Amino acid sequence: GMKFHQGIAFSMPFMKLSKAEAVFWPGCALMNLDNEILERTLEILKRSEPDIGISTCCCGQPSRYLFPEEHAKRRQKLLSLINKQGVKRIYTACPNCAVELRALGCVEVIPIWKALADNMTTADAIQSNVPVTIHDPCPMRKDAVQQQAARELIALTGAQLTEPEHTRESTICCGNFHMMRAINPEKSAVMRKRRVTEFPENTVITSYCEGCLGAFRDEGRETFHVLELLFGRSQQRGWKNRIMYTIKNK
Repeated sequence: GMKFHQGIAFSMPFMKLSKAEAVFWPGCALMNLDNEILERTLEILKRSEPDIGISTCCCGQPSRYLFPEEHAKRRQKLLSLINKQGVKRIYTACPNCAVELRALGCVEVIPIWKALADNMTTADAIQSNVPVTIHDPCPMRKDAVQQQAARELIALTGAQLTEPEHTRESTICCGNFHMMRAINPEKSAVMRKRRVTEFPENTVITSYCEGCLGAFRDEGRETFHVLELLFGRSQQRGWKNRIMYTIKNK
């Protein structure tokens, strides 16, 4: 399945990148959410980056760990496209994309969470008193600025936030670090189940990594991505949303 995913993701119809100095890069998993959530996110980012464009590209992280023989040429394909379009700043919504894109070494990579927190008020967010427990994804373990920004965004919604035992710099992996769910599913399941024990049953799990949340849904837990808390729950997830987002942003 992931081999098919990477092949399609790196085909030209799905590699749309605006000709702009700054672009919003949702990442594969978030493009599976309802388009309106990403469109609202872009509206907020435009408050500080009025000319920001859009990317529908994949960062290639799955290929790095699953298909190393394909990774180098996919990496070069991204580099060429970024340079051709004159992109200098990439605003990433996916923590794994942030890591992979920084490794390209050709562009400034900025997680969106502080940018959103700096430009939003309670009037911009859907109000809810839903009880949530936050999960910090592994790639953001050392980024205290983005961790705090995510919590400020959650506070804008009025959600009742609980911190698990291991949080922020001591967070525990969801079980999919470096594509572990595909490489070593047994070990991944053990790690995932261990992490879930820290989330109270009467709370919804929230995170700023859709990949992590997918792992927790596999354990039967209800989830909210931080963007869903802010702008409304996605009514569906899947390739249909991604295809529509790509078509809209030709």
